[in-house]
Amino acid sequence: MKRIRAILKRDYASFFRSPIGYIVLAIYMFLNGIYYAGDINSGYSDIGTQISSFEWVVFILLIPLITMRIFSEDRKNGTEVLLLTSPASVWEIVAGKYLAVFSVYMTLVGGTLLFPLLTGAFAGRVDIKALGVYIGFVGLGAAFLAIGVFASALTENQVVAAVISISTVVFFMLIQLFASIVGNLASGLVSAINIFGITDLQLSKVASDVTAAVNWPNPMTRLDNYAKGIFELAPIVFFISVVAIFLFLTVRVIEKRRWSQG
Repeated sequence: MKRIRAILKRDYASFFRSPIGYIVLAIYMFLNGIYYAGDINSGYSDIGTQISSFEWVVFILLIPLITMRIFSEDRKNGTEVLLLTSPASVWEIVAGKYLAVFSVYMTLVGGTLLFPLLTGAFAGRVDIKALGVYIGFVGLGAAFLAIGVFASALTENQVVAAVISISTVVFFMLIQLFASIVGNLASGLVSAINIFGITDLQLSKVASDVTAAVNWPNPMTRLDNYAKGIFELAPIVFFISVVAIFLFLTVRVIEKRRWSQG
């Protein structure tokens, strides 16, 4: 734990030692503030949906900025050799670096808690949807951070690592559209060869079932119930599983490079 904590502190502090850390924080808070103020001025008070609709920008832009340098910078600067030859195991290195980017992410997202708190203060109650959305975004952010860490471990080029992360997020966003298309195609195909007298209601269920099946790997959809104020354990288990899988893959990549250098 001491080695993990040391790596966490080093990488967390390094993010805010450079101007990019404060620039990212400032831009993130500024955009959140503008979006929030615009909705409040227009009389829109559903802060849970407001956060949900805006924060997709976070996963396209913010996650790659946080994760792209976590491994690639050490590799580019040649300091990765020192890290890999240290007493810390590969699992400790990966865990420490992942917790560092997760802490940065929580610092940024935690700052936006000011908005629902202000809404609650003026409305006299806290929107349960806002709480649900924040819990969901912690889990979803954790999953995408693990993917970003894995991308950073693959290359020493930070831009390439960022592109991989962005492409992954966009891919998951497009799954929902693709799933809807596949569901409609399946419903149309069953309707065209309908020899069993399937009703329109049953055809609609076929479309929804196929859509749900194709869309199952999409972590984005795990926030739907949280945005409605419905708390479930299954999405959290899913997010933890995604984190575990990609951190395991990251360990395998680093171990392979460690042995090739040895």
